[in-house]
Amino acid sequence: MKNVHKFDKYSFLWSEVRLLVAAVALFVGGIPVLYFIYPTGATVGLFSALLTISWIASGIASVYLAYRWFKGGKRVFGKKDRMDLIAFFVSVVSGVNLGIVGLGGDNIGMKLAYGNRVIFFIAGAVYLWAAWQLWKSWKAYGKKVF
Repeated sequence: MKNVHKFDKYSFLWSEVRLLVAAVALFVGGIPVLYFIYPTGATVGLFSALLTISWIASGIASVYLAYRWFKGGKRVFGKKDRMDLIAFFVSVVSGVNLGIVGLGGDNIGMKLAYGNRVIFFIAGAVYLWAAWQLWKSWKAYGKKVF
């Protein structure tokens, strides 16, 4: 059972960092942060591989968290708080979307936004809110998710 709690924790923390990094990427126009910092050069191939791996890991973490939520009575942080559940689903859906991207599929979120920077900004703000909501509830619940 101890390993389950560790995997919960690390999946949650990975998802929190992903929400923050994705928000920054959206604020700069939907460009992966690594490409924004280092736009050209020999490192692009390495960054592409790292992004693919991180996107797949995001998908795995999100599917795992959704599974644990479902098996745990559809509660997060020990309750069914509406704001926590909304933030949780923002995290899970965005993570699954990135997992699909990492497996070679299209970025559904980017397609829906049609490159609209206003939509990117709103989505980035929602990601920041979700990360903050989840973080404060996680800490209040003793740094446990389920």
